[in-house]
Amino acid sequence: MEVNNGLTRVLLINPPIETQMEGVIIASVCEPLGLLYIASVLEQHGVEVEVIDGVAEGLRHEDLQCRMIESGPDVVGIGCMMTETFSDAMETANTAKSAVPEAKVVIGGHYASFVADKIIETFPDVDYVVVGEGEYTFFDLVRSIENKHDAGEIKGIAFRHDGKAVFTGARKPIQNLDIIPFPAKHLVANACYGNLSLGGSSYYISLKNFSGMITSRGCPFRCIFCSCTAFSGNTVRYRSPENVVSEIEHLVNDDGIEQIFIADDNFLMFPRRVMEICRLIKERKIDVDWLCEGRVDTASEKMYNSMADAGCRIIFFGIESGSQRVLDYYRKKTTVEKGEQAIAMAQRAGIDVIGSMMVGAPVETEEDFQKTLDFIDRTDMDAINMNTLKVLPGTELWRQFEASGAIKPEDWNKYFEISNICDAHSKEKLDEWVKMANHRFFGRPKYLVKELWRTIKRRRDMIIPMLKNLL
Repeated sequence: MEVNNGLTRVLLINPPIETQMEGVIIASVCEPLGLLYIASVLEQHGVEVEVIDGVAEGLRHEDLQCRMIESGPDVVGIGCMMTETFSDAMETANTAKSAVPEAKVVIGGHYASFVADKIIETFPDVDYVVVGEGEYTFFDLVRSIENKHDAGEIKGIAFRHDGKAVFTGARKPIQNLDIIPFPAKHLVANACYGNLSLGGSSYYISLKNFSGMITSRGCPFRCIFCSCTAFSGNTVRYRSPENVVSEIEHLVNDDGIEQIFIADDNFLMFPRRVMEICRLIKERKIDVDWLCEGRVDTASEKMYNSMADAGCRIIFFGIESGSQRVLDYYRKKTTVEKGEQAIAMAQRAGIDVIGSMMVGAPVETEEDFQKTLDFIDRTDMDAINMNTLKVLPGTELWRQFEASGAIKPEDWNKYFEISNICDAHSKEKLDEWVKMANHRFFGRPKYLVKELWRTIKRRRDMIIPMLKNLL
């Protein structure tokens, strides 16, 4: 391991969220894994690093200044994962320049990668933007700053030259994910994670001794509302099952974790890999509950039975709509029938299903929405998370509206509901649809009886229905 000799101190910050737009709370349920992966690589190479999670610590922006001065970093790295929290990230950058003016300020993350040139040219408090995966790019940048070398030699960096943004070119994605050390969760050991409110609904999940993890990166699908494909370059890379289960074993045996959220874009893509992970969990006698996200088109009884036997308790399925016409518009490359089959198979295995649903596609009609309601009724999912369609940078949907002129060049840092830029549906109509679906689902006597029985039978805190919004 390289020795740092105290030359560089790095402070990584997950900014406090004061924006509180819909979707932000879901994104903050677990540790800032991207920052913690960067921290683990820095520590591996002897760099002194500290992490502040402004979300989990419940901080406000004014709280950060004292913390930054106390830390005295040479480099401040700030996560900017979502359009919704962009203003929070920029305010944090401003605070950093005020509190520790000699420190270099670096922005990185999913959203920042799509607008790196705009950030550099618009916000003088930001010195660099890391574009794409950050672990080794950020480490190389820290070493370059420390040794006063030219950052232009590092791939994956945007910086300022004569007032203009310069991009050094894309860095190749890390192919062997097993080489990356486990995220440095000891740096956020005092923060609290695991409270998840499903935006706009009356459903709440309370988790205990909870942690998140990522077992793969990327998604090969090209849903027009999602930017994952653009960020990952239409590829998907996986950690080996052995490496994944070793981290689970470490979390459970060393950190006392009881529940894990697998935050992959699509954990279920390769059933054989999923089943091998499950086999190793059983073989090593690891007692842990876990939940994951995935698509419905790789469903199999064998896979779901293996998952349930290995501790899987909840699956978040990206259902989106009960109308095939709407699914085709979104380019989901799946069918309504596959959604029904996946839900039924998972529930038969004993896994609870939460369906992520969306309204607002420009082609969507009252008839399409009724098909979604009918789908919800007949599949009898355990919960739904109903949202309106968002239009975000990095997505095909954004590019389409940009090409039509509905989105202007100066809108690069904005967050659009579909009703803001498309006349197909009013905000009032979409809000009505969301409220109607939530009340219809969560107010059913069958749902209430089912939740009561689940609570009595399992005696778990995994799922707690909150009925405050039913009336």
